[in-house]
Amino acid sequence: MKWLSKSAILFAVKTCIAAFLALYIALKLNLDKPAWAMVSVYVISQLYSASTVSKAIFRFLGTVLGGIFIFIIYPLTVQHPVLFSLSVSLWVACCLFLSLHDRTPKSYIFMLAGYSAAIMGFADVTTPLGITYTVISRVEEITVAIICSSLIHMLVFPVRMRNLLESSVSNWYESAKKLCNELLTAESKDSTPERAQILVQMANYPLSVETLITHLVYEGDSARKLIRLVSAQYQHLSYLIPTLTAIEKRLSLLAEQGIVFPDYVAESFNHFLQWLNSPEQSGQAKWIESDISASQERIKGQYEREEISAEEGLLLIGLLERLQNFIRLSESYMGAKERVSSMGTERKRDKVKLIRKHADRGMILLSCFTAFTATMIGCMFWIGTGWKDGSTAPMMGAVVCSFFASMDSPVGSMKVFLKGVLVAIVISIFYVGLLIPPAINFESLIIVLAPGLLALGLVIANPSTNFLGLIVATQIPGFIGMTHNLKPDLLSIINASVSTVVGIVIAVVLTAVIRNKRPSWTAKRVLRRGIKELLQFTSEIKMNASSLLARQRYVASMIDKINIILPRNTVDPIPDVALGGNLITEIWLGVNCYDFYARHQDLLRENILDSDALMAEITRYYKKRLKNIYIKPPQSLLDELDKLLLRTEFLCRSNMQLYTPLFYLFNIRMALYPAQRWPEQ
Repeated sequence: MKWLSKSAILFAVKTCIAAFLALYIALKLNLDKPAWAMVSVYVISQLYSASTVSKAIFRFLGTVLGGIFIFIIYPLTVQHPVLFSLSVSLWVACCLFLSLHDRTPKSYIFMLAGYSAAIMGFADVTTPLGITYTVISRVEEITVAIICSSLIHMLVFPVRMRNLLESSVSNWYESAKKLCNELLTAESKDSTPERAQILVQMANYPLSVETLITHLVYEGDSARKLIRLVSAQYQHLSYLIPTLTAIEKRLSLLAEQGIVFPDYVAESFNHFLQWLNSPEQSGQAKWIESDISASQERIKGQYEREEISAEEGLLLIGLLERLQNFIRLSESYMGAKERVSSMGTERKRDKVKLIRKHADRGMILLSCFTAFTATMIGCMFWIGTGWKDGSTAPMMGAVVCSFFASMDSPVGSMKVFLKGVLVAIVISIFYVGLLIPPAINFESLIIVLAPGLLALGLVIANPSTNFLGLIVATQIPGFIGMTHNLKPDLLSIINASVSTVVGIVIAVVLTAVIRNKRPSWTAKRVLRRGIKELLQFTSEIKMNASSLLARQRYVASMIDKINIILPRNTVDPIPDVALGGNLITEIWLGVNCYDFYARHQDLLRENILDSDALMAEITRYYKKRLKNIYIKPPQSLLDELDKLLLRTEFLCRSNMQLYTPLFYLFNIRMALYPAQRWPEQ
């Protein structure tokens, strides 16, 4: 975004107007700390109207929850400083625990409930009789900010978000389409950095889409209609990553073995590419699927007549099946897109059953412990020094540790936060020392502050400087004070600044010692969690306790983990991890185990094909891999696979019903041993 673009200027002006309006109302209502209303406007305000309203609602709910906690705990503990500090620190940690289990913007409610209690409770601990007024005043000031910010951003040239959601989903599909086209047309079938980058972009789309959906609910009925469609649409698009990687793997193996496509397969490929690159795809999809199915049947016929080797036929059929998967996913996308204009607004939004998202319990507990410790140490510093303004230290410790808790390595961002606070301190001292003293009324205060707030609005509107601008904009009103007499106290600003810096430094040091982890550390933990799910799923398969629904949930859960791992492996690769280390192998292994064992159990039993030994070897290997993710599949597992594969292939020559389980068994072998050729008799 350009610095002086229309949208940036509009955001800066609207936010500045909302901030002054909130300050004016807070002053007129004689609220305790009018600066809180001004700060909240900049915290709430977003480029898009819907996200501004949603964040306003989340902030109100979080503030009320924090206030209720302080109301309950204050009378019981305020006479015992250490007990009070311990109670608030535990509350911050508990709220953060709840917040980190939700990877949508709604997590802001619990995170804010935690550190809002610290802000409200610590501020007036020396005047316990005034806590009721403090809490109510805080809620009132937040409410004023919510009303002003929401009304201004919703009514004055509102910026709609629905186009952003539509373009996000469209770009997701176009990225997949581009990658698929490149895989099928590029001379080199080996993975390239460009292809890896496209996969990473695709892995980031689900979280982006869910975030947009959370905000878009507040944009009206027409937006809710789009949400219904996208909610169903993006679940299908999530399957694109494993589908594309499977296409890439088979193309690579076919190229390595020098297998030339039969004429009819090459023709099916050409038809697929024409469909893929045509502007209107939906009308041809069924015909392309039928054409690919016909090619698969011809391959089976050639195999039955022994005109083609088993390995060659299975690789070609597998590649064609993945192309069919891509077509079906594309049809789900295109079909939903076509229904956007025809669906009526009178229908209620369908309830979408979402999978249970991955949450690293160990990492969450570590983050909560860090926030608890930072808040508690800040309190001990405050109590030990007997410094009235020292209450800001535990507040900032709670805020900073909570705000960056979802990051793998928060220390870098915390340092940026500290730099932003230092810049805000310098600007605040400049305003207090030179510009604000001559301002004797509200109008003159607007003249003094407006240029700076407008400039900060432009900084916030620019994605590259948004974070720094937001820090400065939210800290300046608090440092200046914005009291009713408009006469800031320079000494109180210096005291608050020192205490704020102390709190941030405590948070940074503790995070660096306890909590700071590399992205690869997080990726390994997610990888191990995925392996545990694979073991659980294969155990259910062996006990005949699995189902198609369990298969779907397994796939969805593993894809969620893949979307977490892929971006981290890009910025911080894990070298020499067996089977790639991104769970794509494991997702196909689990699916093919189910399709081989559970779907064809009666057929396997009739032909005396016992796969228990194979399943036991797979389980044994992955249990070892839980302890050492770098371990490679053992020779004993390959021997079991080869023995069962050769016997199944031998029986398949006289019973073509076994060709489908043979295909899934071959896929299991290919997932575990992609470099191994067909076993010798």
